[in-house]
Amino acid sequence: MPIQLVPIPKNDVMHGYVWTMANEDKLARLVAKILLGRYLHVEKILLGRAPKHSGVEHAAAKEAKLRLKVKKGQDPWHRDGLLFQAISWVAAHKAAHGTQSVFSLPHQIPAHKGFDGLQVELTKNGKLLGLIIFEDKATENPRATIKQEVWPAIKLLETGRRQNELMQETTALLQRAQISEPDELIAMIIWKQLRKFRVSITGGVGHDSNPGIGQLFKDYNLVAPGKDTRKRRAEVICFSDLRGWMEKFAKKVRKAIDNESGN
Repeated sequence: MPIQLVPIPKNDVMHGYVWTMANEDKLARLVAKILLGRYLHVEKILLGRAPKHSGVEHAAAKEAKLRLKVKKGQDPWHRDGLLFQAISWVAAHKAAHGTQSVFSLPHQIPAHKGFDGLQVELTKNGKLLGLIIFEDKATENPRATIKQEVWPAIKLLETGRRQNELMQETTALLQRAQISEPDELIAMIIWKQLRKFRVSITGGVGHDSNPGIGQLFKDYNLVAPGKDTRKRRAEVICFSDLRGWMEKFAKKVRKAIDNESGN
């Protein structure tokens, strides 16, 4: 697995993981497949299966690489956000290993306005355990981003906003999980408050241990109240130079796309 997850120090506010890169080249290959639309291929790899390789059309490879292009003078945050969401999707599968979960597909469009990601947790007999709503942020100002963007978004959901959108996307996931009667599970998500949150963010030096990680996610229990810390998941990967790392990683992903298409 190209990403390692280290549990954050135990506390009474949240649970979660610190990410570390175990193999950037392997991760770049997975992200390349995601950008090429090979989601099921990647899921099989993450589950330890060996999917058959199939060719990639030149047009598809060209389109995927265009998403990684940053025009001269343009801020790269759209591209970096797209890459980070793909990385987050891989990390979420790692965390769910051994459980029954269905994930929304990662985005293909930079600055997509929908949910960053959704994960439906089910038992083997189809009992709903929870719906995890992702907030993924690649930023050089992690604490400010959490306070100004993430906490307000969670507050809206906690007060019942975006219900129609949430129901629509969750229904699609339940159908993908081949749940024959999803209406009851949808009602449980809406009325029984089985929603959980997963905030994944790029941190700076010191945000991967206490007290830094506690300060980074301060007030999590206030915006998403509840006694069970499993409602609040916090995940962070730290960089001393986020934009520099993203630029190098984007080049690795482009190379991996070329390798997939035989260019």
